[in-house]
Amino acid sequence: MKYVQNARLENNDSPKKSLLHRVSHQEKNNPKDVLISINHVSKKFCRNLKRSMAYGIADLTKNLLGLKPNTTMLRQAEFWALDDVSFELKRGESLGIIGVNGSGKTTLLRLLTGIFPPDKGELAVKGRVGSLVAVGAGFHPHMTGKENVYLNGTILGMSKTEIQTKFQNIIDFAEIGDFLDAPVSTYSSGMRVRLGFSIALHCVPDILLVDEILSVGDLGFRNKSLRRMREFREQANALIFVSHNLEQVRILCNRVIILDKGRVVFDGTTYEGCTQYQEMTREIRLDGMKTDQVQLTDEKLKVRYSSQDEIDLIDFGIMTPQHQKTNKIAMDESLLIFCDFIVKKDIEQIYFSAGVLDEEQHVCIHVVSNDDDKMQFPTMYKGSYRILVQIPQHHLMPGIYIPQISIRNDRTGETYERIWSNCSFQVTTDGRTLERGIIAVQENWKLNKID
Repeated sequence: MKYVQNARLENNDSPKKSLLHRVSHQEKNNPKDVLISINHVSKKFCRNLKRSMAYGIADLTKNLLGLKPNTTMLRQAEFWALDDVSFELKRGESLGIIGVNGSGKTTLLRLLTGIFPPDKGELAVKGRVGSLVAVGAGFHPHMTGKENVYLNGTILGMSKTEIQTKFQNIIDFAEIGDFLDAPVSTYSSGMRVRLGFSIALHCVPDILLVDEILSVGDLGFRNKSLRRMREFREQANALIFVSHNLEQVRILCNRVIILDKGRVVFDGTTYEGCTQYQEMTREIRLDGMKTDQVQLTDEKLKVRYSSQDEIDLIDFGIMTPQHQKTNKIAMDESLLIFCDFIVKKDIEQIYFSAGVLDEEQHVCIHVVSNDDDKMQFPTMYKGSYRILVQIPQHHLMPGIYIPQISIRNDRTGETYERIWSNCSFQVTTDGRTLERGIIAVQENWKLNKID
């Protein structure tokens, strides 16, 4: 498969020549072979349905009359979903595309698959493309799974003989053998993803496009799919992977592009890209919350299982070793979580638990005070208190985290206060290149020659 999408550039009335040319078999296997070339591509959409339909009819009429509609200017209610995007993807590269919702990721993939033409710029794709950009894309809901294998395989460029040869492998990988003769409309979203992904892999594409699909499948299938995509990448093919799961991006991709409001704001290594994206999303959250770092109010705390008759919360957050409130600590600094509260009546057998969650709400750290013999409280009398837990070596990777603390009754198990702070904090790098992992450790390497 080889196609070129051209759009007239501003101040240039003639489209550029194709960025691609026919290549020999030896050149096609060149690891430096450019499979995707995007040059100043822009795509616009209309926010208003009625105006969008009117614009579409007007543009279609101009095309029928042999007139070229002006696609380089925005009309009322239009916006640029992609704005002056340029990059190349070579054979053997795996590119992660990340960005907040609405940044243009899916639009870019739809241009690459030929669903949309660009309004400006030039887009060139060489080789067979396997794409999975939507659950059930390319399936007919009233046809059986078997019939859709042939339909979708044909859409992806497979011959009937090729589909027949690979049919059983497709079904085995998708794990839908018992439902092969059932209409796809009866399939769950996970089953449709498994079948679509299996077909896309078995068409042996030069380029595989995957858009946030692995979040739908079950854990076993996700792990199997990640292994197959790693194998696909190692066979000198090209992969474009769109996801909000940065760990999957780190596993699969050796390069990252960040899209923001339709524009490329970063194109570089996976580690630097993921780190910058985490910082971007953190700044967005902080801008939205307009957090007062001096003292938190009830509106800025997420409180569950609250028992206001016994305890009132005053303040909660992260401190530096100098006991100053902060939202940023270094990897080699101690982590201090504190909570100020008022006990309104005497309570017996109090204990505390504290923890840290990552952005996906996974518990990274959890500690409890009754594991420490010095922190046993037979009775907590009325008054104001501060509980402070210090974790000298937290081993957290660079990233964004959420502190947590609970105040509980050790005898009854009742939870008086359970607090997650909406004021997330950042762990900054100490200069080491840490691309993956759950924890950061200090290590020593030694190389000895063995006789």
